[in-house]
Order: sequence, then structure tokens, then C-alpha cells
Amino acid sequence: MLLFVVCLLLPLRCKAQKLGQIECGHQEGYAYLYSSLTTMDISMTLKCGQRVTILDRSDNFVRVRTDTGDEGFVPLSNVAFLKSGATLKAAPAPVKREVTHYDNTPRLAAASHPAPSPQEILLPNQTAVHLKLGRELSSATAKVGEEVNFEVAEDVIMNGHIVIAKGAPAAGAVTEATPKGRMGKSGKLNLTVTSVQLADSEKAPLRSFGIDTSVGQKSGMTLPLAHGKDITLAQGAEMTAYVDGDQHLAASKFASASAQSANSNP
Repeated sequence: MLLFVVCLLLPLRCKAQKLGQIECGHQEGYAYLYSSLTTMDISMTLKCGQRVTILDRSDNFVRVRTDTGDEGFVPLSNVAFLKSGATLKAAPAPVKREVTHYDNTPRLAAASHPAPSPQEILLPNQTAVHLKLGRELSSATAKVGEEVNFEVAEDVIMNGHIVIAKGAPAAGAVTEATPKGRMGKSGKLNLTVTSVQLADSEKAPLRSFGIDTSVGQKSGMTLPLAHGKDITLAQGAEMTAYVDGDQHLAASKFASASAQSANSNP
């Protein structure tokens, strides 16, 4: 009786979860399981005929869970919805295909970054770049879209070469600026970083999670909340940005870190 009452109050939780089966095209032997619809990162491959639990649907993708507990998104065209009690369709005969590193769930991180040639330097995605704010900013005067300049706080070295030098300029912008309000409402100030100058004078794209002063910290920077006051970021305030995407650089354009150190210490 108690179970019946619970099911009346929480019908969605008492309803059995839907099942699905992975379907593949005529020339395919697998389907990709994406970990995010924003970045479209592939977490693993699913076999044709594999059973999955349907969790949700978003546009042309279905969020599923495998028997091993892996969750992610699969294109709607690769999922067949099964009725309760239905038997699984026979999986098609396996087709000969190239094995990808997505077939191994515990794959090494290095698998996504092939070793560069001796003539090339790889500046990997998400490499941290430590920066300092070039000038003072305040929520009382800053404007959304206003350009903001930064300075690299320390060298970024890859394969023994300085690819981003200390003191190099970086660019960003104000993404949110709200002066303090009445009734003790604090001001807000949020920044983002977009690019940095490499040691060969070219630019590399950066991204950041912003400095959201309304919650106190973002991108490696912690700020005290000032009740009823404007937010001020002092010149030299530090934050961390990240390289946006793998950057393949010509090694011949970058100085050796050891040679640079020898020149600075005669």
C-alpha cells in the first residue's frame, strides 16, 4: 500500500527507464559516445547492437547510459528505442574497420597528442598561462566590451623552447560591469582573455572562465566580496588563462630556454 502511494506521488521515479539499442550504418561498425554536446569530445565507441538505457533527449542527440555505467550523448539516428519486454535485435555482422583509440576506455591522455616531429613544437590545449592585469579596473567605470591588456607572468616552456615569454602581451575584454547599487548591492566585474603573443610574434588563442567577482573566484583568482561597494581590480592582479586548442609551432622560430638563461646570466 505504501509503495502504491509513493508511485502516485512520484510517478516519474516509479516509471521504468526506457531501453535502446545502438544501430550503425551499412559501412559503420560502431557509434561514438560524446561526453559533451558543447565540445563534442568523444569518450568511447559503442558496438552495433549494444543495449543502452535512455536517460534524456536533446535535439538530435540522446543521452544514454551503458551497462558499465558510462554516460554520454549518441546521435538520434544511432539509437533504436525498445519497447518494454522487447528482445534485442541481432547485431549486424562486424565490418572491418580501423581501430581508434576511443575503443579503449582507459586510454592514455597522450593518445590524443601524437608526438610532434623534431621540427615541431606542440603547445597543447589547456596549457596554463599565468597573467597579470595591465591596469586598474573598477566596476564603477568599466564598460562591457572594453579592451583589457594583460602581461605574461612567467615563461611557458615546451620541449626546451620558450614559446610564450615572460612579459609578453595578452588581450582580453570586459564581459560584465555593473556599478554598486542601492540597498547594499555590490558591483560586478567580469573579464575574459582571448589571445597571447607567442615568442615568434604570432598570436595563440586563449580562453578563460572569467573573473566573476560576484562569487569571489574564477580562473585562479580569489577576491573578497565588498558589501555595497564597487569592485576594483588592481594593476598586477593575477589570473590564469588556458590555450584554446592544440597549437603546432615551428621549432626553428623559438629560442632554447637554456640558451636564453645563459644569455641573461653572463
